Amino acid sequence: MIEIEMSTLVVPIASAVLSAVFAACGVYVAISNRLSVLETKMDGLSAKVEKHNSVVERTFKLETDAATAWKRHDELAERVERLEDMKIGGTQ
Repeated sequence: MIEIEMSTLVVPIASAVLSAVFAACGVYVAISNRLSVLETKMDGLSAKVEKHNSVVERTFKLETDAATAWKRHDELAERVERLEDMKIGGTQ
């Protein structure tokens, strides 16, 4: 059989394990930093979306109010026209 000294195996294995551990730590730090940046961006985008939704809701309310106002205007215009027709026709 081949005789191998333990020291010749331990040093490369320990080196490989240490490299893997440091690489894993580096990856963890990089990912956690990136997640922090993404969370910050997501918070900013969420605030913008909320602001946009608020504007859309207010615009919808304004459009509804304007439609109601125009409908009421048309009803009042018809009423005024009928009253003027009654006055011109001699019936009061």
